[in-house]
Amino acid sequence: MSDNLTESITGLNSAVKQYVQARIDLVKLLFLKKTSKYMSILFGMLIIILLSTLVLAFAGVIFTFWYGQTYNNYLEGALIVLGSLIILLVVFLIFRKRLLTSFFLSNFSEILFEDDEIDSE
Repeated sequence: MSDNLTESITGLNSAVKQYVQARIDLVKLLFLKKTSKYMSILFGMLIIILLSTLVLAFAGVIFTFWYGQTYNNYLEGALIVLGSLIILLVVFLIFRKRLLTSFFLSNFSEILFEDDEIDSE
């Protein structure tokens, strides 16, 4: 009787160890999944910001050359572009909290609080 009890406890002990290891592996995989989603969103935002900056710089240079050739004054064209960029910067600084907070909260809360299999038991 004692041997059966010892074997049962040993079997239960190994089953519990396997269960705990499986849960740890599941948590690691879920962490990896969420981290990769975060990184893909941040990388996408970085690409969009870089492309937008490139487009704005290129448009500014084109406008400066067009204005300079049309009105024979490149400096005024450059100052118009600079003033437009400063106005755009001020508008962004005023509304940055509203724009960025809503974007980050909607995307990251969706990732963070999505249904995972770890809580389904």
